[in-house]
Amino acid sequence: MENIQEDRSTILCVSISAAGHVNTVLGIANELKQRNHRVVFVTDKRCKGKFEKFGIEEELYDENEIVGKRESDFLSDAFSESLTEVLRKPIIERLASLFNIIKSFVELSNALYETHVEIVSRVKPNIIIVDSLVPFPGLLTANKPIIFVCSTSPLIAIDDDRLPPFALGLPLEDKRESEKQRKVLIEYRKPLWLEINKKLEEYNLPALREYRLQHVSTNLNVYVYPKPLMDDYLRLCPLGDEWFGLDHSIRPSEEKFQLPPNFKNEGEKLIYLSLVGLMSRLVKFLAKCKHKIIVVTGQNHAKYELAENMWGAPFLPQLQILPLVDLVITHGGNNTFIESLYFGKPMIIFPLLADQPDNAQRA
Repeated sequence: MENIQEDRSTILCVSISAAGHVNTVLGIANELKQRNHRVVFVTDKRCKGKFEKFGIEEELYDENEIVGKRESDFLSDAFSESLTEVLRKPIIERLASLFNIIKSFVELSNALYETHVEIVSRVKPNIIIVDSLVPFPGLLTANKPIIFVCSTSPLIAIDDDRLPPFALGLPLEDKRESEKQRKVLIEYRKPLWLEINKKLEEYNLPALREYRLQHVSTNLNVYVYPKPLMDDYLRLCPLGDEWFGLDHSIRPSEEKFQLPPNFKNEGEKLIYLSLVGLMSRLVKFLAKCKHKIIVVTGQNHAKYELAENMWGAPFLPQLQILPLVDLVITHGGNNTFIESLYFGKPMIIFPLLADQPDNAQRA
């Protein structure tokens, strides 16, 4: 027992408040907690209570109070409503929407500087684990070993010319198209890259490599992606010892879920529909389906009138539902993409932004 106590570390886990990022880091945090480490999770107060039930301490801040309600917040009703407009555009034209989101994360990371400095000073971590698309200056100034986690498609973290540029859903083999679109992507990234480096310089912190929006850790970088899919990337772009891969980071779930009584009859298939922001048209279309559909309605739950073959709620325990269904209809974000593969479920993907087109390309 004494040796266990001697090896015990205090580990600070920090994630942006989007569900996919939080859930991925929670899976890692829980494993560390099971190994007797002290684990402290830092994120927005919307996640209150999510970690304590696993013995993980919570350090929560009010994102809206610190930086105001961001127009491009994934959780905002306004942005959910605009997704239909985004989907009408070619993928290359959706980059403006994507980089508006990333810009909001830059604003948040700067606004959280004092909050992070204060938390690090009080918690005194031995190691900091971070999942963010952009640097957190308040964590970098702590001079602690940092492990970066990439909970999105690994293309954004690796960011190498031997692979397709991220967010565009390009195949591995089309080098000419990759090079063409990479130049377009750089035009979107360059202003943010300059802005981030200017802020890092103010704090005497290391600058980002050319046109990157996040550092590569000299300690450890963790990507979360199934090995059979990742091997295609590694064949073209081998990584060094500072990289480590996980097939998944399935978070623990103690939530109970049961289908409503008499909802599914013998012989009927069950479809899981998780397409917040594109629901209205699909709900009408799938009302004609002979199978039963579980629907994640999101924050706009009251706006949808579900058909007789449907049942839904604003938020559902996805890990409990996926083993029950026969098909998943999703945007293709990394979290749902990997969890669907984990449970062996076929997918229909409607990609919008970020890693969704890249995952759709691999599906």
